[in-house]
Amino acid sequence: MKFLLKKALVFLCFIPLFTSCLGLLKDKEENLSLAEDFNTVRINDQYSIALPKYMKEATNLNDDASLQYQNIFKEAYVVVIDEPKQDLIDVFKELEEWDDNKSVVENYRDIQLQFFTENITVDNQSPSRALKINGMDAEIVEIDGKAQDVIYDIAYTLGFVEGEKNVYMIMAWTLKDKRKKFKKTYDLAIKSFELL
Repeated sequence: MKFLLKKALVFLCFIPLFTSCLGLLKDKEENLSLAEDFNTVRINDQYSIALPKYMKEATNLNDDASLQYQNIFKEAYVVVIDEPKQDLIDVFKELEEWDDNKSVVENYRDIQLQFFTENITVDNQSPSRALKINGMDAEIVEIDGKAQDVIYDIAYTLGFVEGEKNVYMIMAWTLKDKRKKFKKTYDLAIKSFELL
């Protein structure tokens, strides 16, 4: 009986050790430094964006993107889509889809979200956050949803930026259960966006 009691006490002493080790296996929020852990990528002498050093250039994420970066092992992806601002305004005014009571970036956000949600089943969408990114009007929206032909739920962070001549959509995504891990990283990347 004493032998079993000793074994039980030894086992109970190790439970906190095992549970703390299991906690280390969960994805924790990345705490990257913009100065040390990011590289600045320049595209066509048009814009730059800081991306984590662990991301590499890709070519198969989005045919319309001027920038595509990924880390398939971390399930982390970023693309940037840019469009001429005046062309966007002209086309959507002609289609009577332009809201003169909204700013250019708000209209662009609404237009892109409409296209985006045609291919995504949205589970959750945050209210849009208006901000300035390097002096430019911008909006950020977070969406959780399921893309067609993808079995996992995806967490998207979408940034919309109004430049002088173009509008930009910065789309960063990962698996939904990794949203917390990449939230700060994606915010840093989007807020680093700058025209050259």
